[in-house]
Amino acid sequence: MGLATPALAEETQTWSAHAFGIKVGELGVHMKEDTGTYTGNATFKTTGLAGVLARIRFDITTSGTRERSTYTPHTYSGDIDTGRRQSRTVVDFSRPTPRKTKGDQTPASPISDAALKGAIDPLTMLWLTLKDRPADTLCSLKQRQFDGTRLVEITLTTRETRSSRIICSGTYHRLGGYSVEELKEMPITPLSVIYEPHGALWRPTKLKLRSRHGPATLVRRD
Repeated sequence: MGLATPALAEETQTWSAHAFGIKVGELGVHMKEDTGTYTGNATFKTTGLAGVLARIRFDITTSGTRERSTYTPHTYSGDIDTGRRQSRTVVDFSRPTPRKTKGDQTPASPISDAALKGAIDPLTMLWLTLKDRPADTLCSLKQRQFDGTRLVEITLTTRETRSSRIICSGTYHRLGGYSVEELKEMPITPLSVIYEPHGALWRPTKLKLRSRHGPATLVRRD
């Protein structure tokens, strides 16, 4: 009797970004999962008037291993253009402490090895936030994220049910790599994710956060 081929899951998500009451950008996320591995890519670009003024874009990729709901990145790469600065970064997550192997940007403040242990890359974190989930796993996220220059901790631990929706709320906490001025300006940013039922799972349909420029929202379009 032959062994069954492991199931392969592949998903593409489309999101629109809104700020100041208008659409300012588009986010695309593509993730492929095997029984023991995963790979992903995400792209963002500003659109319309926002694109003319800011021209912000990024293209990031990740790959790693997974065991049930635990994702362990091995390699992350990012190609980011903020309109003022361009950076290309590669981070090796296969070691106990992640290390940047490509990229010129230097952290504005030091980050200890102890603080980096267990951190994951931005795309793996994004996937943990935006993937469909069983109800009993919602609002239980507490994870550090490292992009090669900055370290943050993201939490979604407060749960609220409104009608047919579940809202998970938490914070985006800047920990290391930021300047003293950046940490004083807004060290902690509130954020929330709204989930709606989708078959046997719950699907994120909206993500809200407050930045120093004001509130911003991601809305699922696919």
